[in-house]
Amino acid sequence: SPECREKISELTIVENLLVILHEYDLLSKRLTAELLRLLCAESQIKEQVKMYEGIPVLLSLLHSDHVKLLWSIVWILVQVCEDPETSAEIRIWGGIQQLLHILQGERNLVSDRSSVGSLSSANAAGRIQHLHLSDDLSPDEMQENTFSLQAACCAAITELVLNETNAYQVVQANGIYTIAKLILPKKKRNAEKANLLQCYAFRALRFLFSMERNRHIFKRLFPTDLFEIFIDIGHYVRDIRAYEELVSKLNLLKVDELKQIAESIENMNQNKAPTKHIGNYAILEHLGSGAFGSVYKVRKHNGQNLLAMKEINLHNPAFGKNEKDRNSSVKNIVSELTIIKEQLYHPNIVRYYRTFLENDRLYIVMELIEGVPLGEHFHSLKEKQQQFTEERIWHIFIQLCLALRYLHKEKRIVHRDLTPNNVMLGDKDKVTITDFGLAKQKQENSKLASVVGTILYSCPEVVKSEPYGEKADVWAAGCILYQMATLNPPFYSSNMLSLATKIVGAVYEPVPEGLYSEKVSFTIKRCLTPDAEARPDIVEVSSLLSDVMMKYLDVLSTSHLMLEKKLDRERRRTQRYFLEANRNAVTYHHQLSILSQKNYKKLSLHSSSSRAASCKSDFSENTDLPAESCQSACGKDEERTHEEILVEDHSTLENSEKGNMFSELDDEPDVLDNSNSSSLSNLKESSI
Repeated sequence: SPECREKISELTIVENLLVILHEYDLLSKRLTAELLRLLCAESQIKEQVKMYEGIPVLLSLLHSDHVKLLWSIVWILVQVCEDPETSAEIRIWGGIQQLLHILQGERNLVSDRSSVGSLSSANAAGRIQHLHLSDDLSPDEMQENTFSLQAACCAAITELVLNETNAYQVVQANGIYTIAKLILPKKKRNAEKANLLQCYAFRALRFLFSMERNRHIFKRLFPTDLFEIFIDIGHYVRDIRAYEELVSKLNLLKVDELKQIAESIENMNQNKAPTKHIGNYAILEHLGSGAFGSVYKVRKHNGQNLLAMKEINLHNPAFGKNEKDRNSSVKNIVSELTIIKEQLYHPNIVRYYRTFLENDRLYIVMELIEGVPLGEHFHSLKEKQQQFTEERIWHIFIQLCLALRYLHKEKRIVHRDLTPNNVMLGDKDKVTITDFGLAKQKQENSKLASVVGTILYSCPEVVKSEPYGEKADVWAAGCILYQMATLNPPFYSSNMLSLATKIVGAVYEPVPEGLYSEKVSFTIKRCLTPDAEARPDIVEVSSLLSDVMMKYLDVLSTSHLMLEKKLDRERRRTQRYFLEANRNAVTYHHQLSILSQKNYKKLSLHSSSSRAASCKSDFSENTDLPAESCQSACGKDEERTHEEILVEDHSTLENSEKGNMFSELDDEPDVLDNSNSSSLSNLKESSI
């Protein structure tokens, strides 16, 4: 009941439950997981799971093959990942890949009907030594449990993809293909559970569809009438009943239509063998298209690393009408070559690796950024009716300032096309500036005169076709800052002349009062100064944020210190395990040697006396047998018996000490205390 859960949540029992989940036997883990699942309805319990670092423990249990344990663990994850930080942590620890692996259905899951009554076999320490599970489930029951587990995994992914980076990782991990396979009708007896699984799978797909960059994938997945129902459900609808009509419609389709959907799903499989190669690179996926060409996800032959490759068609009319004009335009416009020579090394700037020409196309190989463009975050937040927090705004904008300072002051490079779509947000909102297709290096005190870039983010001097410099990027950064605060660009009009007039006069709607501090509005105002001479450069913009940057640096220092401490703890714990394992191994071999020597001496005395008497008796009966033969036979028999005893002693020691050694490892003994001497003496006594 809610009252009981509330009372229990006031107790700090989560830490103990996590210990049981980590160290105890299967039945204890199952019961504990089910209890924790029920308790996680309380916010205090979910906070304690986060506080006691329970996510790694929970994710480690996803490697289990027991379907009921997995079901409880996954539903715990569904509840705790409502917290954005926990959702990101699940991704960092590899939880998304594990959930998708369960959905693939390639594991041999097991289950049983064991109950609480089996706990009577627990020993004094609370751990079950000999667990006797009851009968296994029937195939139908097992299938029903598997459907329930897969539905739970779909529910977990549905919650996780509310985070843009999580959703991107699901897509990159072939998640749409894996989930889409679950919507196909199942010719099984468990129709109710199968239909429910289809509903959960459709909901996960609908949440993924809500990301604008994924929508083109679904357009070729469903027939038109089914796709209309899919769209009409709406964005981020959690009510599972809203997807029942979609499932009913799908299950009534003809065999040919279902076969066509199945083929469309197979075509989405990213793990298919690549069908196209360019140079030494296998084309894996088309990532997008721009004004001058396309971008692909590629992998080098005999390599594992994924890269991005931009393809530029040199026959584009923008490059000229004849070969001479094209060659000239390529040298002037495709300035990545110059930037590559500069060897840009900055954590917030994309890395470029190489370029090559093939079939009248220029190819540029660069770093593959695992993230989502900032522009897609704007669309997603508007659909969810949410806003950026001010802390998140400064976190992104400061990284943008750091990257622009590096480009402007150290490399003397102007980007010239800085837009939200060229700013990638990765894990923990790590900023990476991409697409230097319009970037150009300038000489000191020089101005650039070409009209390029996206006009929504173009500065007044560009719109007026006047010479411009690095402050054009400062204007664009101000536009991006404004859009983070309002989710709309500062200058917009369907009429090009009206838009140009607004940009030249810096006429824009002010940021609504009360949403953010005055510093946000003031920084936007300074960046969007129409007079280029009065507009600050990137260093001056950064000086406006000195207090925010100091706070940002303080957070980084604290995070770095915490990571160092955590690394040191892990290092010391690993050393303790290693030293204890070595110590137990040395003790094991030492005791084996002592016992072998004692048994050898006893055997020697016994064998020599008995064999001597036997030899005397045989010699008296058979006088033709030499004395040397008697000694030789005695020695061979003695050697054989000694080897048998060695094997027997080795087996005895191994069986008696194995539990002792590993139980000490589980308890994490401290190498500095005196417990080791007592444990060694106990080991000697038990061995003897």
